[in-house]
This record gives sequence, structure tokens and C-alpha cells, in this order.
Amino acid sequence: MVGAKIGWKLVLAAFTIVVGLVANKAVTTAWKLGSGGKPPKGNQAGYAEVVTWAVASGGAAAAAKLFAERRAAQYYLKSTGHLPPGYDKDSVRDIEKGMEKSVEKA
Repeated sequence: MVGAKIGWKLVLAAFTIVVGLVANKAVTTAWKLGSGGKPPKGNQAGYAEVVTWAVASGGAAAAAKLFAERRAAQYYLKSTGHLPPGYDKDSVRDIEKGMEKSVEKA
């Protein structure tokens, strides 16, 4: 059981890092395209710009975390044949539906 927890944490960490980097790059690129400049840092911008950046980057981070966790759980389930530690049948319905959709596409 300890090995499964460590394995799950490693899979989740890998997915979270990759998706987080992609989300950060996407939100930074969108900011540059939309505003014409780099995202604000420190005292370089006014409150409105800083708050807008915080909302945009925070929203992207939250969405990335959810996406990474669901994809990692799908990968773990497909690889091991059982649910990740801490998941029960009710919390995995979306994961199994996502797997069915990916099988239909293939």
C-alpha cells in the first residue's frame, strides 16, 4: 500500500509539473498578446493590472491542477488496473467517462 501511495504521488507530481508549466506559458503568452507587454512584477504596474494578472494566473493554475489530477488518475487507472490511493468509486465516475471517450476516439 505504501508503494502505491508513493507511485501515485510521483505520477501526480509529474503530471502537475508538466501541465503547470504549459498553463503558465499559455497565460503569459495570452497576457503578452492582449496587453502588448510582459506580465506585471512587483511595483511595475497599477492595482488593476496586478489584480487582473493575479486572477488570470490563479484561474489558470486552478484549472491546470484539476486537469492534471484527472489525467494522472486516468493514467494510473489504465496502467495499474485499480484506482489511485484515496479515490473511491463515486469520485472516479468522471475519470472513467474520460477514459471511455478516449477509447471511442481511438
